[in-house]
Amino acid sequence: MKFIFVFTALLLLQQTIHAQNSDYVIDINDRKIYGTVILNTPAINSSQISFKDQSGVVKKYRPDEIKSWSRGNLIYETKFYALGKRKGFSVFMLRLTPERGKCHLYEYYNTSGDMGYTQTFLEKDKKMTEVDYGRFRKQMAEYFKDNKELSEAISKKKYKKRDLLTIIELYNEWREYLWK
Repeated sequence: MKFIFVFTALLLLQQTIHAQNSDYVIDINDRKIYGTVILNTPAINSSQISFKDQSGVVKKYRPDEIKSWSRGNLIYETKFYALGKRKGFSVFMLRLTPERGKCHLYEYYNTSGDMGYTQTFLEKDKKMTEVDYGRFRKQMAEYFKDNKELSEAISKKKYKKRDLLTIIELYNEWREYLWK
């Protein structure tokens, strides 16, 4: 009986240690540093995170100091949030699509006074475009126009707002097949 208890305790300890080390930041030199991301509100996490490295040192990072950070299955990347043609600033955006592919979907937690809201962005060929859900069909048909079949399907209402991840997946598969 003692053996089962000790074995279970060691197994749980190993799981806890692994869970603590699954968080990481990627610095501007592409080094992956493991530790623990200390979460705050989504709006604060979009502009700054606290990170405890494996030696126990806690440091705050802003988007201009690291390329990305991860907590569990969530990956946030540093992106430029444009306020016009020449102004803007770096923020952390949650990547909602797999790393593979030419098109990605991101979510940004923004604030205006005491009100918080999310904005959705597409990135293709390193260019960020905010999704306009009011003009979704027209905007997406134009955005994906290099894939004529997909663009026409969007225009004909085959895909709706809720299908955005599917649209991106289909587009990425098409691009991957096209460039093989």
